[in-house]
Amino acid sequence: MNQRERFLNWMNFQPVDRAPLMEMGFWDETFLRWHSEGLPKWVTHDRHIESYLGLDISYNRNWLPINTLLYPAPETRVIQETENEQIVVDDRLVTLRQQKQFKSIPQYIRFPVSDEASYEAILPLLDGSARGRYAEDFDTDLHWRWERGEIVGINFHSFFGFLRDFMGMETTCLAFYDQPKLVRRMIADRLAFARQVLARVLATGKLVFFQVWEDMAYKAGPLISPRLVREFMLPAYIELVRFLREGGVKLIMVDCDGRVDSLLPIWLEAGIDGVYPCEIAAGSDPLALRRKFPAVRLMGGLDKRQFAEGKVGAAAELARIAPLLREGAFIPFVDHFVPPDVSYETYCFSVEERRKNLQG
Repeated sequence: MNQRERFLNWMNFQPVDRAPLMEMGFWDETFLRWHSEGLPKWVTHDRHIESYLGLDISYNRNWLPINTLLYPAPETRVIQETENEQIVVDDRLVTLRQQKQFKSIPQYIRFPVSDEASYEAILPLLDGSARGRYAEDFDTDLHWRWERGEIVGINFHSFFGFLRDFMGMETTCLAFYDQPKLVRRMIADRLAFARQVLARVLATGKLVFFQVWEDMAYKAGPLISPRLVREFMLPAYIELVRFLREGGVKLIMVDCDGRVDSLLPIWLEAGIDGVYPCEIAAGSDPLALRRKFPAVRLMGGLDKRQFAEGKVGAAAELARIAPLLREGAFIPFVDHFVPPDVSYETYCFSVEERRKNLQG
């Protein structure tokens, strides 16, 4: 089986030669630590470590290069700078303060959309039919991805995620109450945009995996109530899923951090297949989710905090999720990018243990 066949079969409870062995991703700082612990210096990127350790290519680091945000993308501008920090306006027109040397969550200062007028101002950059959203060599690239047996997928910032990108978290959450007309308009526009921008790739019949990026929950639960999700977003989810299935998409999953158990029934009702990365610290235990929703597809679910404790912690996590491997439609990996507090020795141990456990 090639990787695409294996991934799709496994995630649809069908027979495979072995289960997929992959990671969602790695922080750059993780490689810096691991270089001092035996990782070769040339391994500086996810593609490198996948090759070096014999992992499957992560769908999350190999999306089709289709621009689904602002086009033409504004150039990032530095508007203030110190020795350690920069204040920039990025390619989404968001003003933020960030560290120069190490990645961390930036401090967001200003977002481009706060009301109808500011939304109107960015609409010229949200034309889904713009030809430049696809690279000139897109068809050739897609052909060879397909021939190599790769997972052909796209990451789409969806209805909450899109609002959050351009309004910020707080304004987005308040807008459901203070500016419901704007929220409905932006969701409707995002659905129309999806139909425009995805028409070309869906016509090939080769788009098999679709990620709905939302990130609309935190440790205690969703950032807006399930009632609001159902009222404002469920109809758009249903239409999006119908459009994707008609185009041949085999697997549709939501990428949402935090506690998702109250949102998952809505996504499943819309026809979405599952969710990841199943953050254990937020109570999104894949074992509990599968017990409650037997057909749900899941990925992630290995507690990064336990991996940071060393081999004993990693072994305990792998033993904990073992029942799901017997059921299928679950790919175990660290519940977000592998952080630098996980040692190289522990990570290699976890890979080899997974490799043994995932054999058919």
